[in-house]
Amino acid sequence: MIETDRLLIRPYEIQDAGDLFLEIQRNKDHLADFFFNMLKATENIQGLNQYLNRKQEDWESKKGYACGIFLKDSQKLIGHISIREIDWRVPKGELGYFIYKSYTGQKFSQEALKAFRDWCITQQAFNRVFMKIAPDNIPSIKTAAGCSFKFEGLLRKDYRRREENLIDMNIYSFISADK
Repeated sequence: MIETDRLLIRPYEIQDAGDLFLEIQRNKDHLADFFFNMLKATENIQGLNQYLNRKQEDWESKKGYACGIFLKDSQKLIGHISIREIDWRVPKGELGYFIYKSYTGQKFSQEALKAFRDWCITQQAFNRVFMKIAPDNIPSIKTAAGCSFKFEGLLRKDYRRREENLIDMNIYSFISADK
């Protein structure tokens, strides 16, 4: 478990399924551009339970680490953060996160990203963590900059938004030497 001033970041547990399902349903439009696969996998409770089981298996096999972001004082689930596409030879992985719409604008994403980034570097011994961010996703670009991620370049036609149009993605990284 990772703790900040206001947040707890921890692996999902089966008892989180109800809240996670409800929040994903409430935030479909907010998440559709960049978390389409997660939305598809969690369309119903059965799918959500399978998703949580896969995330637990990924954690145990060190293929990925997915966590819920919770308010420390109320234990309310307010977002998601994960690292995936892990290459242990480097070691490196791709970070992704979101905060539910009703909690945006309160710097929770920056607080969670900074803490999770540090956990990846110090506790899991990653050398490099990176994020792909759409050039028009200004809030995420500002969050990356606020967490000392460096812009590396543009990946042309790298992502299919809402399973429709291919779009460019910026790549930002943080390496252990930056700490």
